[in-house]
Amino acid sequence: MSLPPEVRANYIGIIDSILAQSDLSRISEKKVRQGIQAKVEYDITPQKAAIKGLILERFDIFNARQQELESKTEQAATPAPATNGYHAPSPERPTPVKSPAKREATSETVSDVIDESLPKKKRKELGVDADAALAARLQAEEDKRARPTRGGSSKKAAAVKKKTPKKKTAVRVRGSDESDLDDSLTERKPKNTGFNKPMNLSAALSELLQGETALSRPQCVKRIWQHIREHDLQDPSDKRNIICDEAMRKVFKQDKIHMFTMNKVLNQNLYPIDD
Repeated sequence: MSLPPEVRANYIGIIDSILAQSDLSRISEKKVRQGIQAKVEYDITPQKAAIKGLILERFDIFNARQQELESKTEQAATPAPATNGYHAPSPERPTPVKSPAKREATSETVSDVIDESLPKKKRKELGVDADAALAARLQAEEDKRARPTRGGSSKKAAAVKKKTPKKKTAVRVRGSDESDLDDSLTERKPKNTGFNKPMNLSAALSELLQGETALSRPQCVKRIWQHIREHDLQDPSDKRNIICDEAMRKVFKQDKIHMFTMNKVLNQNLYPIDD
């Protein structure tokens, strides 16, 4: 049973609204269908099959958009090639204040040169990992605040640091509420229903995904996009179009395919697992 154009358009608006506010890794087709039922004043059971197909279609579009967004985010986050830093002085290094005493004292001038060269080397080493650099800087500030101002008090300061009680875990704090904690953790686990239910893969799709025989729909989409990125298969003029290599042509039966059409064809290569 097909849906009339005006009904289909109304359902698309409801479905898109639900998917936009949901975690695509946890939402199920049943929950979306229940959301549609809550928005209309008639029983949608007779349209269940058509609605299910529409929900899957809109889910695939949202999933593809999410994968495309992640791809652009990864490309934007790729760090620029590191330079030797010879011609680029660090903005963080304060300009040394020159005084007559330092101009006359050769030993102090040499010390200043050494001090200026050390941050360059450290920045070059730490530049590989921005998180490590941030952690080191925060640790240095923490050590500076904790450093004693008078001699002979370093051991006492260290002792105080050791006596700092460890942060209590949620389990210890809650005590009798451990069962509630377990329940909340259990609720966070994605259920193998709806979109996340494992499906059998066609032979061609299995070959494309390096021998996988059963994956959920989101896992398949994610793995296909990994293949697309690794082999740089997006059309430079329109990244929504995918240029199929030999492995993808066996699945999608064409040389170029739109990202949304790709998800529709993917459905033809997924089969329910017999219980």
